[in-house]
Amino acid sequence: MLTLTAVPAGPGQAQAVRDRIGALVSGPLPADAEVRGDWVRAPGAGSGAVIYVHGGGFTDTWPEAERMMAYRLSRTTGRPALRVAYRLAPAHPYPAALDDVLAAWRSVLETGVPASEVVFVGESAGATLVLSALLEIKRTGGPLPGAAVAVSPVTDLALTGASLTTNDGKDLIDRAVLAPVSDRYLAGAGPRQAPQSSLYGDLRGLPPLLVSVGTDEVLLDDARRFAEAADAAGVSVRLDTYQDAPHSFHLSDLGEVLLDRIGRWLADPVRDHTVSGPDAGPYALAEGPDGALWFTLVHQGAIGRRDAAGHLTVHPVGAGPTVITQGPDGALWFTEWGSGRVGRLTTDGRFTGYDLPRPDCEPHGIAVYRGAVWCALETGSLAAVEVSR
Repeated sequence: MLTLTAVPAGPGQAQAVRDRIGALVSGPLPADAEVRGDWVRAPGAGSGAVIYVHGGGFTDTWPEAERMMAYRLSRTTGRPALRVAYRLAPAHPYPAALDDVLAAWRSVLETGVPASEVVFVGESAGATLVLSALLEIKRTGGPLPGAAVAVSPVTDLALTGASLTTNDGKDLIDRAVLAPVSDRYLAGAGPRQAPQSSLYGDLRGLPPLLVSVGTDEVLLDDARRFAEAADAAGVSVRLDTYQDAPHSFHLSDLGEVLLDRIGRWLADPVRDHTVSGPDAGPYALAEGPDGALWFTLVHQGAIGRRDAAGHLTVHPVGAGPTVITQGPDGALWFTEWGSGRVGRLTTDGRFTGYDLPRPDCEPHGIAVYRGAVWCALETGSLAAVEVSR
């Protein structure tokens, strides 16, 4: 289930974004910030890395302001931050900027930082590039970063989101601004194709995502539709909507709230992955002999499988599959509470059912013991199925 959090603005904060846009990053870089090239390290920053991809409509850059944001991200996450100075359109249209983000990613890995300890963070056009980079990294089969944060991303460069109309006049930008931005960046590339428009990509297997957007943004539906699609693909995704905030809200005082939420989210060990509809009833799970995660869908009468890349498969098996375990024969074994059976499912989807002594015995727990599959029955006994290997 998609985790959606409405983040309220404090008194006057949303209006302050409009009045003092850029206030968060307009001051001088603190004296205790360590800058080496485009690496920025806040005091106390340890291992890992943040790859920070700035906004600016794919055409503009403000290095000092971006270094300030990198410093704040380093302070928030406890990791050094790399500001990516990607090539800009229109002189360097798609995919130049994306190639530069991917090159930065490879360079971080080459320093010895584990992929799982790297966090991508992007804002506006930079958030678009972060999501595109995730799709390209997944497509090429490399290790994925541990997490990614996308603030106000453009996920559909065809500009079909309803909020482009419904929030027109509320935001600091509008369709008239975004259309030439899209044209200059794409320079003829398809706006309804991935990875440039991440909404059209295969999102399965992406790392945990935090997507943040203001409710007054014309890009509200870009963020919301992407988050919903990622959730449907089984990605752990959280959508934060900042109430009454326009585009670039992260550059003013409200950005401190965003930074705090990024830090808390990264520190939270719990990630939610959607694997079924709300009524299917995921109940028990076990690692299979194929390295995938197998789980029972008790109300759907099915066994689900989720592999390391996030691909989901569902196998109908009968009434009420309950507890599941890996058998001694390389198959999955499970109890069927609703039909008084023990079920066996091979990794290629072949199902066999074994009737227990009574159809009303209501089997629950299941375990392998000395080469047999044992299950606990509510009728006060244990049943054992001898397994041929």
